[in-house]
Amino acid sequence: MPSLKNPKPQKPKDPTPPPPIPPLATDDIVTKASLEDVLRSLCLDHAASELDAASQKAISRNETPTWLLDHLMREQLRVQLETRARAALKRSAIFPLTAIDTYDFNYPDSIDRDIVSRALTLDFINEKTNCVFLGPSGVGKTHLANAIGQLACLRGHRVRFVVAADLVNDLVAGQARNTLHRRLLAWGAPDLLIIDELGYLSFDARGADLLYQIFNKRYQRASTIVTTNLPFKDWGTLFHNSAAASAIADRLVHKGLLVRITGKSRRSDTSVE
Repeated sequence: MPSLKNPKPQKPKDPTPPPPIPPLATDDIVTKASLEDVLRSLCLDHAASELDAASQKAISRNETPTWLLDHLMREQLRVQLETRARAALKRSAIFPLTAIDTYDFNYPDSIDRDIVSRALTLDFINEKTNCVFLGPSGVGKTHLANAIGQLACLRGHRVRFVVAADLVNDLVAGQARNTLHRRLLAWGAPDLLIIDELGYLSFDARGADLLYQIFNKRYQRASTIVTTNLPFKDWGTLFHNSAAASAIADRLVHKGLLVRITGKSRRSDTSVE
């Protein structure tokens, strides 16, 4: 019986080399395009629109070419940052938009301005902790929360604003449509979630459980700002579940900031909560 020999391995054939890339006719485009056209081709449209005026200014002031380049690039960066900030504010759904400069710290009977200043550093967002504004209606809790949210948008953080009742309704609807997992992911994603008016409406057991899932999902992963008119000791009436109320409160204040505000409501046609 003839012996079986291992067949000699065949040498792989050399792959066919790819055809050479034909020379690209880019030299004419690069050399003949104006500087303004070059800037626009690089999507530096604002710098292109500022080129003539900035060049005239540089000539009149006897500035260096480096000054001209620096000026144009900084102006382009400023416009791009403003565009991103406007888009971030729109996505955040913050309403109303407020600024810290328009808040009257002299109006409330008491407010810890130092804690508000700490919140304005946005360190709590980097630390993935929370901030709670606690006080009666009309003392500016939403004003302060939204001012911090607006600042966070300007600093490049992903921010989302929602009224507590709307958040629970969205989760309940997601549960009914079998999309709860997707909704929990959506509300868990922002770097900063502002939940406004927690305490103005009570929730049933299902709503309390869904809201707990949000706080639990975000705990030590992302930051949340809550405005509420109810002291923590009364949250059991809000959720009809003392265990859920205690768990949510614990997660909110753990290593976080608590701003207590006292005073009378300052409601008018133009004032902000």
